[in-house]
Amino acid sequence: MDQKKIGNFLRELRKEKNMTQEQVADRLGVSGRTISRWETGAYMPDISLIVDIAEMYDVDVRDIIDGERKDINMNSEVKEVAVKMADYSAMQTESMKKWVKTMSVSLLIVSVFLVIMEIVSECMMINLMGFNDFRVNAFRIISGLFGPASIMAYITMALSVMGIVFATGKHRQFARSQKAGSLVKVGVVIAILLAIIALAEVVLKTGMLYAYGPGM
Repeated sequence: MDQKKIGNFLRELRKEKNMTQEQVADRLGVSGRTISRWETGAYMPDISLIVDIAEMYDVDVRDIIDGERKDINMNSEVKEVAVKMADYSAMQTESMKKWVKTMSVSLLIVSVFLVIMEIVSECMMINLMGFNDFRVNAFRIISGLFGPASIMAYITMALSVMGIVFATGKHRQFARSQKAGSLVKVGVVIAILLAIIALAEVVLKTGMLYAYGPGM
């Protein structure tokens, strides 16, 4: 398979349709930079997009794979196989998106809970220490918003929102990108680890306040 040849063929097909790279990108839900990389042969289109590209340019899937038009049309069996492969790839993507969405929503809820618990723990500390100065108390509460657990919770929130955007397809280019999918999965795993660490810290801190508060 000659990537350069395929790239040149894709560029020729686009020009035949009098379409810009941006127009093709919008139709396929990818970025203009992605189209440029396909046409230079730097990257190959994802298998789930091959059928869409073939239909858009009115050519056979086999033509795209070969990088040139054939004298005979692709038979129905070859097209059926290509469609099934694209459907299988899409099914895998949807399955992954459901997992990302479930985990992201759960992590978003947990991260909000962590920030609230961090503030609650600071309020408990104020109550136990008997601080009466409003400015000091306000400072301690605000400091709770920037404690280690809170910062990890904020990062978890950001990663969760990114996962939700990807999984719900609100941003087409982002949702269709393979690299974005891989980054989101890594981000969700990192968010899970951060949430576990932050939760352990908040629970430990709150537990110590309950256990040793009266004697402080």
